[in-house]
Amino acid sequence: MSAPSPPPRFFPGLESLRGVAALTVALYHVSWQSHFVHWSFVRNGALMVDFFFVLSGFVLFHSYGQKLGTWAATARFMTIRFGRLYPLHLASLTAFVVIECAKWSAVRFQFANVASVPFAQNTPGALIANLLLIHGLGIYDQPTWNTPSWSISVEFYIYMLFALVVGVFRKKPLVLATSGALAVVGLLASWRVAGGLDSTAKYGFFRGLLGFFCGVIAWHCYDRLRGRFGRRMLAGVSVALGVAAVVFLCWMERGLADFFAIPLFVGIVLATALLDSQGASLLDSRGLVWLGTISYSVYMVHPVVVWAFEFVLQYVLKLPRPDYYATGVWTGDAVVLVYAAVVLIVSGWTFRHIEDRFRRKIRASVEGERA
Repeated sequence: MSAPSPPPRFFPGLESLRGVAALTVALYHVSWQSHFVHWSFVRNGALMVDFFFVLSGFVLFHSYGQKLGTWAATARFMTIRFGRLYPLHLASLTAFVVIECAKWSAVRFQFANVASVPFAQNTPGALIANLLLIHGLGIYDQPTWNTPSWSISVEFYIYMLFALVVGVFRKKPLVLATSGALAVVGLLASWRVAGGLDSTAKYGFFRGLLGFFCGVIAWHCYDRLRGRFGRRMLAGVSVALGVAAVVFLCWMERGLADFFAIPLFVGIVLATALLDSQGASLLDSRGLVWLGTISYSVYMVHPVVVWAFEFVLQYVLKLPRPDYYATGVWTGDAVVLVYAAVVLIVSGWTFRHIEDRFRRKIRASVEGERA
């Protein structure tokens, strides 16, 4: 058997899967009547966050597993990750501050009734926690402000732990063993304390710990298996795992069954990466890869778009709120399709002008200091 080619720097299949997962989360947060609301795959879409954790562990070890080991390298890594996450987090948080102030003004000056009390859950204290990126570390029982950002808080501090593990242990067997131990800690805490993978801001750190370090373990499996299997076999396994994931998410009931999603996600990431490494990705299409490229923007921006659509449904179209808006499901489907298109348009804009722009600037400043 010939020696495997050098490992790829980019995995188009994994990027595409990231985009599909982000769009699923965006559909998961739709509340008006539609067939999407009742589709079990979408209703279980919150588990896509665990897919993100697994994928992050894999990709970050692939990119930085051999680069960390000094304080300077760790500082550079954390600065780059901060530049990747924080600018868009701050922008979306600012949007929700404006929304909350608008709700307060509507109540104060009796412009309209609002569905939730302004600044009741989204308190000034929660705003400070969001600004410090500590709002997903068990301070609050539920997410605040831009609700999906709890996972960004969790992931940022897991990055610190990851850099510490790789920097201290360095050798792959020790990193693998430590990753296994941390994944077990995340599993036990999520199982015994949270009762599943449904926890967010309260116990979400352990959920992230489980997924992320399972992703690191997946990379070690990838490193050992790369080049050992043919393309047809890997393509068959990838398709089988993809079908299994869809069936699982369509039929599962949330609870302890959540944990079966983790090995399934690990298998999907591993099989997709192995196939990508042979240049035979099943998901290497321009549209899907673009969706993956803007996936972080989709994940962070879609709650603002949801709010705008709900505002139109309730205050412009005068549809009653208690019934999840009195639209027919087919009309609701059309609204969802328009919503998805708007999410993609807005996310494309925020990716170019906020996310990618500031990421490049911060990375360039770090590279300049290094040079």
